[in-house]
Amino acid sequence: MEGAEEELERRSKFLKSLIQKKKTIEQQEQHDHLQHNNVRVRACDMPLPLQSRAFRCARDLLDSMPPKKLDSKRLALTLKKMRKR
Repeated sequence: MEGAEEELERRSKFLKSLIQKKKTIEQQEQHDHLQHNNVRVRACDMPLPLQSRAFRCARDLLDSMPPKKLDSKRLALTLKKMRKR
């Protein structure tokens, strides 16, 4: 019985390491995608999927505004509303 428990523990650790590697790769891909959009995050405690969503929302809003009428307050309010959804 002891050998079966050891084997189960070994397989469990192996699967856990595979899952962790996959998560790391996905986070790196999301980070690379943000870098392609000329966005640099210096410090953030926001999860990467939420960061991506916030950047998309901000980009959509900025694209809809005339270039000379950039309104940072409107952008901030839109992002705040997005967070509550």
